Amino acid sequence: MRFFAGILAAVGAAWLAAGARAQDTAPASQAVKAYVVVFDFADGADGKLGPALSDSLRLKLRRNERYEVIDRLTTQEFARPLGADADRADALKLMAGKLGANLGLYGTVRTDGAKVTADVVCLDLTGPQPAQWRKTFSDDTERARGVIATAIVEAVTGGPDWTPPQYGDETEPTAKELGKPLNANGGFEQGAAGWEAPDNVGTFLVPGPPGRGTILRVRTDLERDPWLEYRRALRMGKADPSRPPQVGRDTSYGSVAGLEGVHFAGEWIRATPGRRYWLTADHNGQGGAKVFVKGFKRTEHAMDGLPESSLAAMGMTPEQFADLPPEKRKALVEADAKKNPMRYVRECYRWYLNCKDAKGEWKHLAAPFPPRGGLPADVEWLQIQVYSYWPPGEYLWDNVHLYADPRQKAPLAEEKARTPHFGKTSDVVERESAQPRTGPASNPAD
Repeated sequence: MRFFAGILAAVGAAWLAAGARAQDTAPASQAVKAYVVVFDFADGADGKLGPALSDSLRLKLRRNERYEVIDRLTTQEFARPLGADADRADALKLMAGKLGANLGLYGTVRTDGAKVTADVVCLDLTGPQPAQWRKTFSDDTERARGVIATAIVEAVTGGPDWTPPQYGDETEPTAKELGKPLNANGGFEQGAAGWEAPDNVGTFLVPGPPGRGTILRVRTDLERDPWLEYRRALRMGKADPSRPPQVGRDTSYGSVAGLEGVHFAGEWIRATPGRRYWLTADHNGQGGAKVFVKGFKRTEHAMDGLPESSLAAMGMTPEQFADLPPEKRKALVEADAKKNPMRYVRECYRWYLNCKDAKGEWKHLAAPFPPRGGLPADVEWLQIQVYSYWPPGEYLWDNVHLYADPRQKAPLAEEKARTPHFGKTSDVVERESAQPRTGPASNPAD
């Protein structure tokens, strides 16, 4: 490539000839966009830690808008792991001549008991003058790889690594500040009002301990196939939750806990784009539990057929529907969508309150969402879904409430995910990746 041939001829030779000079410890230049290659680090331990640390660096650097990071598979196609003592001329040739990168990282990882040490080299061609440094990073905590990756990224960028919003960053507003919940009957005192009806096999509304009133009890230690058959029969109107079947107990990985888990859904809540919310919940369980808030929107993709519950209500099988003329199928779908509009919405947003291990004691949890910015503009409806799963057993819930954020003064714009391709399907990623990018790597070869 002409661009990198020029770099290697005009810059690389002079740099390599001066390799014995004092190392430049300045952070990566801010002159141009950085096309980054993180070579797999050489590993003096089990052969897994080096590539794992390299993957952590790729992910962290991708979150910075200035860096476009070459993926792991492409990097491995052109280069084997490079240790910190690798020939820098060879590293430059791989960077500029084959991978089209103007910033490269490589190194060696070793362990000594619990201590992990990484010797790292950075080659930076982004500025008017090439820069390089070699540094050593160590940590002996349980999260050594993450700690070291953060320190390396901060050395490359010259600033603190971006940290996503964390639970507890914002103090929970008082009950007076929060006001009235947006969802109905979050304390379950009015039975199933505002929620789906309990099935009395996996979900129950029962008297709680003193001071709690009615609570939601969830079981996940159930035999999977009989429970799924019962849940389908409920959707089809062919079962009565007041006369539930006997479903056996199962604590294996093939149980409901190990595969689907149990959802308990609230009624639909009209969403307000640009708004922030607070979700609160009281939980007593064994760790594997979340309270989801899922966003939904109407979409034409949902109008290509009838839902199973609608077919059952019409007394029609899928085969009978498929045999109808196209105009008749379309008319049935449009009529059913007017009658049952919420059967034709599709999920477009998801956030959850992660419920910590309680083990016999009630814990109160609260957090705001979205963590950054406001609710996306395409979200039309919200639904709370209490979710219990692993380990198999009993989970108890109370006071599941959704509130508008009382501290918000004006609508907020949506803030997109910082990780590239987040939420995209593989076909979209492949299509976008096939488009030529602007920058060093897109220059034609000689």
